Amino acid sequence: MSRYPSAQQLMASAVESTGLGQFGHGDFVEGLEVLLDSLATDAQLCPSTDDAVVGVLRRRLENRLRVEQWRQSHPAIDDVRVEGPVHVIGLPRTGTTALGSMLSLDPQFRCLRMWEQRAPVPPPVLANEPTDPRRLAYIAEIDALTAEERAKHLYEVDATVEDSDVLGMAFHGQQYTLPVYGYHRWWRTSDCTDTFAYHRRVVELLGSNRPPALWLFKAPHHKFHLDSIVKSYPGARFVFTHRSPLESVPSYASFVASIFPASDGELDRERLGREVENHLREGMVAAIEARGRIGEDRFLDVHHRDLIADPMGTVAQVYGHLGLTLPAQVEAEIDAWQTANRSGAHGTHRYTPQHYGLRPAEVREAWKFYEDRFNTEVDN
Repeated sequence: MSRYPSAQQLMASAVESTGLGQFGHGDFVEGLEVLLDSLATDAQLCPSTDDAVVGVLRRRLENRLRVEQWRQSHPAIDDVRVEGPVHVIGLPRTGTTALGSMLSLDPQFRCLRMWEQRAPVPPPVLANEPTDPRRLAYIAEIDALTAEERAKHLYEVDATVEDSDVLGMAFHGQQYTLPVYGYHRWWRTSDCTDTFAYHRRVVELLGSNRPPALWLFKAPHHKFHLDSIVKSYPGARFVFTHRSPLESVPSYASFVASIFPASDGELDRERLGREVENHLREGMVAAIEARGRIGEDRFLDVHHRDLIADPMGTVAQVYGHLGLTLPAQVEAEIDAWQTANRSGAHGTHRYTPQHYGLRPAEVREAWKFYEDRFNTEVDN
């Protein structure tokens, strides 16, 4: 007998706690069932993590119920405009967060913030955001981060972030916050057409009382399902960041190892390294194939080394590609942000490929298709 509840038990619990009964559009049940099965068979988490892990799943189901109730009582949301969006994608640990954070300083973009996607109902109102309890709680959460956590990742209150909760509500998210490798295998090739249709429903709700309409997403994992994204967002444009896999793959393995819940025993770091390397490589293969189908003109390729060497020049290149004007005030704010958040400003994230069982020569051979295509090289 599994120590985790079934999908039906979780759904019944969400209905009971909210008093609502409509979960809405899209096939989310299969993803929830695969995730729960993978938790039971793959994750090997310490039992003390169960309440927190299951609590996130229940919260996402409750959010689905609240989203549907709100949309049904506010039918004008059906007419909310969604422009773009602009997606910052690529391998993780390639500057997606830094670039997304800098672009987020421009008020002509509508950012997808962590605090609003965790609890999307009621949708935020611009005038009330400074005192929104969800935002204040997230500020307190950031303030409580350790120096080690700050060294590994940038955390911003109002910058666009990965849509982990929006896709999580569809139970078709990457879910690399858990060692659920069977779920990851299923997700990589799953049909996400309904997923991104649901994603748009949530985005429309979030934007219903909070302009502007031009959305900015930062989601490295979007590279796995570009065709599905374009079906729901026909105007999508992509800024694709690049870095040598010899740097990005072990860096990501180190990062996810630090955010996984506690294991029931020692985390198998070599398996984690193999899983991460394969996961990211399959995603890159899928992205390159999809680019040919949906049109290379949608994409601007940005190298991590160029972003580090000339961040403002890189930002200007992005604006040129998008056909947007970079206001002088925003340029000054980006320059100040870059000074405050330059590489190493919050500490050093230390890792080695060998710590995760990765052999540089093998990684380089497996990723030759990518290095040749995008002219990546080991960063100094």
